[in-house]
Amino acid sequence: MRAGSTVGIMKLWQKIWQRSEADVYVKSFDVYAPKFLVRYFRKRYKLDKNRYHELEKNLRSCRFPVTVPKYLAIATFYPLLLSPAFFLMGYGIGILIASYFGFEALQWIVAVLMAAVLTILTRFLILVYPKLYASHRRRQIEVVFPHVVNMMLGMSKGGIPVLEMCRVIAEEVSVTGEVGKEFAAIVNGVEMFHKDLISAMRYVASTTPSQRFADFLEDFVSVIEGSGKLSEFLDFKSKHLMDEREKYQDLFLNSLGILAEIYVAALVVAPLFMLIILVVMGMLGNATMQFMKLLIYLYMPLGGLAFIWLLSSMMGEQEIKWTGERIRKSRLIARVSDNGRKPGFTYPSPLKRFSLRISKSLKALIGDLGIFVYKPEYSFYFTLPAFAILLLFLRLNLETIFILFLIVTVAPYAVLVEVRNRRIRKIEEYIPDFLKQLASLNESGLNIVSAIRILSASNLGVLTSEIIKIRKDLEWGMLLSDALKRFERRVGSMVVTKVTSILLRAMEAAGTVKDALFTAATDAQLYLELRNRVRNEMFVYIVVIYMTFGVFLFTIFVLSKNFVEIFSNMNVPSTVHTQFQIPDIEALSKLFYHTSLINGTVSGLIAGLMGEGELRAGLKHALLLAIVTFFVFNFLVGV
Repeated sequence: MRAGSTVGIMKLWQKIWQRSEADVYVKSFDVYAPKFLVRYFRKRYKLDKNRYHELEKNLRSCRFPVTVPKYLAIATFYPLLLSPAFFLMGYGIGILIASYFGFEALQWIVAVLMAAVLTILTRFLILVYPKLYASHRRRQIEVVFPHVVNMMLGMSKGGIPVLEMCRVIAEEVSVTGEVGKEFAAIVNGVEMFHKDLISAMRYVASTTPSQRFADFLEDFVSVIEGSGKLSEFLDFKSKHLMDEREKYQDLFLNSLGILAEIYVAALVVAPLFMLIILVVMGMLGNATMQFMKLLIYLYMPLGGLAFIWLLSSMMGEQEIKWTGERIRKSRLIARVSDNGRKPGFTYPSPLKRFSLRISKSLKALIGDLGIFVYKPEYSFYFTLPAFAILLLFLRLNLETIFILFLIVTVAPYAVLVEVRNRRIRKIEEYIPDFLKQLASLNESGLNIVSAIRILSASNLGVLTSEIIKIRKDLEWGMLLSDALKRFERRVGSMVVTKVTSILLRAMEAAGTVKDALFTAATDAQLYLELRNRVRNEMFVYIVVIYMTFGVFLFTIFVLSKNFVEIFSNMNVPSTVHTQFQIPDIEALSKLFYHTSLINGTVSGLIAGLMGEGELRAGLKHALLLAIVTFFVFNFLVGV
């Protein structure tokens, strides 16, 4: 009885921990709200449901598991809870204003007004948040939707049923994103609420934030009810959506071009122009140093961060994730039949054990270097302590500490990120050829296992080593599905994940998977072509950013080396009635130095974001521009 209960508990925990990724969208909304407020708004909701129709629609579009009365209670309770803090904040600001105007009652007026305004504003923001989040989900759905249709096309050609197709897309939420969450709603409607498939699809179509996705589901339901061919319908939709995707890419590239020009004008040319004006005004006797500090330390960093956020929100690309699966090596050594000895396994010799112990100690000391390629952030465990130790023994100024931080900590991380991304891109380049060759061999009569053995001897660049690993896993008795999943985890590419999902489900449905493979190859090729097109066209703007920074740095160099020094050495006769102040050369040089460092760092991050769609890819550009600035000001200007 005890063993049976233990097994039951273990199975229960296994079900809890091995939940499908489709459950990701069912987020628990454990936000406290007083019951009396919930009851109050429930009565109001029942009296006039039309009044809250828009909020209810947005909550359903967000897939938030919360009722309208509870959300209204939350939007009322927390602003009231924060109102005392708003009052104290307003009271503190009111003291400053009252001391300036000399009117003591003004502090209470400011406190009450600020508390009322911030409380109403907080409630408004909570109520409008579902609408904003639904709009964000709509954009995310329409970005990934064409590739999801290609996945469905590949699975339909592989003979996979419709419900299983929806379940696959829901489970691969790391690839399908918000579209996967919509299909998860369909699957849960069928399995949890016992709806039929058509009713579940129509419910999702009526609540999804994307009208394009809703039209697709309605057409999909019509094909199912009319007993039409899903593969032909999905093929037509795939081509139509890919054409729309190309038009969207053209509009997207034009928008990025406009943003690049805005960045150059607002965050490079404008600050440079203002600095020149403020320097001249300072020589004429006006106190402009504080305005220059506000421009350099406030406007430029905040403007750069705002621009980075705007670009990141426009990109909408899925981040490449690596799991970095590690395999433990066995300490047993295989022994084959030789000189009458029986085949089997033996333990290594004492000398071999000693060498293994030494190598284990070295690995424990320096770590497994391969993991740093899979997880570049692990490098901070070594570089940050090294940077802290250097700070203890070196006496450096603030600017040199910043450059040292970039070289010691950011540079290794940037190199590892670049190595990882290059490896992923090289593997992805050969994925379409690999799939086409695999489909051709399958069409000729070979099964997938035999085809992989043959392709392991072909020349597919970096991908060949991964195919050899798949073949070795199969030779050691691993199932093909497990070997492909390990391949997916090792590479960590979104393209590989989509291809693996299509291939595994197609193999479960039928032995011949050539149609699914050809479809997956076409989808991967289209995706890679679009991405390479964006990279090639954005390279021009990376060059523009570098040239703009070069002009900026050259102008700052001329301004600090020639212009300021010439005017500071001028002797103005006392008889001339002109107010002229000799500028503080050291303070101005420091400000120019900081301006160039801030501009170089922000420009580098934006260059990486525009060129490769990833903020981390801009670290190498930021590092290069910051080091150039360091050498210019320390060896040419002489700060």
